[in-house]
Amino acid sequence: MLRYLPALLLALGAPVLIGPAWSQDTLPHAPIVCTKDSAGETACLQKLRGHFTRTANTLTLKLDGGKSKTYVDNAAACDGENVEASKCLVYTLRGYFPRTQSYLVEKALYECGNYLFVSRRTGSETPMQEVPVLSPSAKYLLSIDQSDACEREHDIAIWSLLTDPPTLDFKYKAERYENWEVKAWTNDAHISMKAWINDKTSYDQEAELVRGQRGWTLNFGKKSDHR
Repeated sequence: MLRYLPALLLALGAPVLIGPAWSQDTLPHAPIVCTKDSAGETACLQKLRGHFTRTANTLTLKLDGGKSKTYVDNAAACDGENVEASKCLVYTLRGYFPRTQSYLVEKALYECGNYLFVSRRTGSETPMQEVPVLSPSAKYLLSIDQSDACEREHDIAIWSLLTDPPTLDFKYKAERYENWEVKAWTNDAHISMKAWINDKTSYDQEAELVRGQRGWTLNFGKKSDHR
């Protein structure tokens, strides 16, 4: 199945909204989310004036120094009577992270796809499988993959944002069926986690992701009945 809503195709032909560029200081501190429905990217054109443009099948991100980065869709191959699954490709802006000056672009294929974490400073791309979250001081980026339809490269992945592009700092791939979620990110070195595990029996698993001198460690805690 497509990872984007069919209504998203309507947004690809939306007119470009152009306004005065916002300075970095005028943007909200929290990540700006562009929803996945047909109005999401259009609404973000208003929120992020001067940061990106959309013309039909072309998404253009504005970078520092007057540069830009362009993504071209092939949405015509995704829907209708002339579907060509191998050529289906849709790029959609899904968010902007003011604290790290980074865009999040969804790259949707006919099946599966991924997300691109794009630096506004350099244009570097870091692919990840799901929408990421920032650590409290924006030093780390975490992405959890819960896909049942597509191959998971990592169930949990953490990148260090001390470099550009970010450096993969931790990766975890389960040998059984595990669906992870973040309960709380206390500080940059401590994340409370929870997983639903289905391995002969079904149960909930608590865990802690802790970063020490040798890197991250996933420490399993107590089990409980799955709810």
